[in-house]
Amino acid sequence: MESATLASVSLSKIDWHEDAFAIPGYVPDEALERSLEREGILVPPTLWEKAPQHFVIVDGFKRLFWLKARADRVHALIYPEASSETELLKLRLETKMFSRTLNLAERAQVLAKYASLSSKEELQRRIGPTLGLSGTPKTLALWCSIAAWPSRHLSFLAHDGIAEKTALLLAPFPEADRDAFLQLMQVLRCSASLQVEILERCNDIAHRDGVSLQWLLQSQEIQAILKDGDRNRREKTAAVRDLLSRWRYPRLVKKMTAMQRAIDQIPLPATASLTPPPYLEGDVWELKLRFRTPEELAASVETCASLFKTPAFYALFRLLDHSTAYDESTPAPPSPGNA
Repeated sequence: MESATLASVSLSKIDWHEDAFAIPGYVPDEALERSLEREGILVPPTLWEKAPQHFVIVDGFKRLFWLKARADRVHALIYPEASSETELLKLRLETKMFSRTLNLAERAQVLAKYASLSSKEELQRRIGPTLGLSGTPKTLALWCSIAAWPSRHLSFLAHDGIAEKTALLLAPFPEADRDAFLQLMQVLRCSASLQVEILERCNDIAHRDGVSLQWLLQSQEIQAILKDGDRNRREKTAAVRDLLSRWRYPRLVKKMTAMQRAIDQIPLPATASLTPPPYLEGDVWELKLRFRTPEELAASVETCASLFKTPAFYALFRLLDHSTAYDESTPAPPSPGNA
């Protein structure tokens, strides 16, 4: 590879639109901005003289754009015209990988640019793990596809709007579907596990009903929840999850509701709560008792013991025996896609 020389270059000779070496971070680098304002450029940017007096930025985009509004020239490391663009790109990627902690959008872009420069073995053995994106060739291919997302989606990823697993699940979706889901996440701002749950449940419903993810998420029911000014984001998340559960497992939800109504008919003391098996599967119930004194506990136990001998209590078990999970072989009650 050709050697670089330190030289002064007119900023007017730089091609500011050439982005072959660009890896946008989408998140302001406040530490760098403070350093630039205080000390100026301490580490020279790297340029490639692609043609006589025609310079391309290889490294130092933020520094150079900061300087553009403040000066006419820059001291930079200049690689001559004869330099290999491939080798310069490798230099740029290696420098980027080890310079600082990269966000997910940056890591995906570095991986994608390296994919055309290295073997699949090196991508999986060295580059992926170095970027914290280790996985199967299929997983790495998904990350490469994520690098091609539009800027607004990469920016949302860079700002931790969605988690790593969510991004991978979302990668195969068309842009319109992905856009609709990211708009949902922008409102809900829920945890990684809830992101995955919501996306998988939406996909199940959309696949069953033969509609797009975008169509489902833009339904009146979901949009009404998102626009409800009386709910905070956690309440909106809970409401969306409840709605999706009713759409995905309508019969099970109906039976769980009937079970809860039956439990409510039993006059348990205020200090007691009775919970059926999760999703009405299995035979393990849960009884919780809250108490402050031994006497209060004894009174609650005595009350519950008498109630548990009543026909209403035994009716709960008969109701459980007749409850089954959602049966996908029979038509479902209306959701937006099959109404």
